[in-house]
Amino acid sequence: MAFAAPTSRATMATARPTRGALVVVAARAGLPRPGGGKPWERVEVNHNGKPVKVPMHVKTGDTVQVIAGADKGLVAKVQRVLTTKGMVVVEGANKKLKNVAPRTSEETGKQETKEHAIHHSNVMLYSETAKARSRVAHKVVDGKKVRVLVKTGEVLP
Repeated sequence: MAFAAPTSRATMATARPTRGALVVVAARAGLPRPGGGKPWERVEVNHNGKPVKVPMHVKTGDTVQVIAGADKGLVAKVQRVLTTKGMVVVEGANKKLKNVAPRTSEETGKQETKEHAIHHSNVMLYSETAKARSRVAHKVVDGKKVRVLVKTGEVLP
C-alpha cells in the first residue's frame, strides 16, 4: 500500500484517484492515510472509497471444521463472515473472556465469554453425511452456479 504524500491538505482534497487506487479519506499530522478511521486501522479501499472485500470459500450458516489453532478439530456452524477482514466467527471457536465493569453502584462486575473471529483459511467445509472435511468447487447445475464439496460431491445450500 504505497502512496505519495501530498504537500498540503488542500492538495489532498483536490487530488483525483486513479481507478483501482487507494483513496485517501482522512489525514493526520499532514500525512494521508488510506481508509480513514483510527490511526492504527489500515483498511484498503477501492476507487469508490468502500473497503475491498476478501473472496472467501465459506458463507454464514455453513458447517465447517477448524483445521488450525487451539480449537483444531472442532466442527460447528459459521455465525458471521467478516468480508473486509477475511475472517469468520465460528460457534464455540476462539472463545475469549471479557471483564465487564458494573454500570451502576448496585451492580457487580461480571465476566462474559464470547467467540472471536478466526481467519477463513483456518476452516474447511464439513460434510455431516460423510463425516469428512473437504475443499469447495463451483459447478453449474440446471443453469445455476452452485457450491459442491470436492471429496463427496455434495451440493451445498
